[in-house]
Amino acid sequence: MADVERCAADTLADGDLDGRDTPLVIARGAESWPAVGRWTVDHLCELLGPIEIAFKSSTSNAHPDFRQQGLGRMFARGRAPLREFLRSITEGDEAERARRLFTGDERYLLRRRAGQTSIDPELAPLSRELETPRLVPEARLHTVWAWLSGRGVRTWLHYDNNGCHNLNAQIMGSKRCTLYPPQDLSKLHPFLLGAGNPAYNCCRVDVERPQPELAADLAAASPWHAELGQGDLLFIPAWWLHTFFHTGELNANVNFWWKPERPTWNVVAARQALVDAAASLDASDAGVSSLLGALDAAALRRTEP
Repeated sequence: MADVERCAADTLADGDLDGRDTPLVIARGAESWPAVGRWTVDHLCELLGPIEIAFKSSTSNAHPDFRQQGLGRMFARGRAPLREFLRSITEGDEAERARRLFTGDERYLLRRRAGQTSIDPELAPLSRELETPRLVPEARLHTVWAWLSGRGVRTWLHYDNNGCHNLNAQIMGSKRCTLYPPQDLSKLHPFLLGAGNPAYNCCRVDVERPQPELAADLAAASPWHAELGQGDLLFIPAWWLHTFFHTGELNANVNFWWKPERPTWNVVAARQALVDAAASLDASDAGVSSLLGALDAAALRRTEP
């Protein structure tokens, strides 16, 4: 177990994060942004108006809800006016509040591909109260997401499959962060190719309620821990696995993803290359599906010490 290093923003030069391969908390690195401390329920509703949003809908506090049977229940979503959604995650029973989560899966703030930038017009007012951190190379910015949640939400253990570094800004609220280095991948049991669950960047192990057959492997992994408060930034290097437990009454985060100057190569990157290659194959064919699963399992075994 290790604590993630904390530092002040003025100790870092532009480009320092690009060559870094371990997580880092930049204490109060975003505290000067207009959004920080300002994104209350009333302010967000005033800023965005009467828009309707989609959101993740869970029968527990886990998102996605891999405690359930069937993909429909695991990846369930709902729709509601923004004000109704925000009230539902900030008022009433805590267990109920944790069953909804809004992320960039539903609507991104910004997306840049092949030199073209797309911005969600209804969410654009959020961007005007944010800043792209100087530590993020503007030319290699890939995606910007916003997250909104209540107390008790658990984001399932996963790695970001875009190969990007990630700078996570805590705009409102707080959360506990647990991260695992890429070499722990086999101990965390990602969903295998061809096994029926398409969330290949997510892990089968439930970090809150470890399954008996997976508990020993989880205990043998090497977690890194951090606490994020309002205005803090968390740097997550490309391919690190992570899970968050949201502890504020209203939690708002913004993620800035950018492509590393030189692609990072490790066991998670190699495994994702297999996943990407498999996407061009017909996984509905039983033989292909079985072969892909065998290749994935063999690749993970090769990463074990």
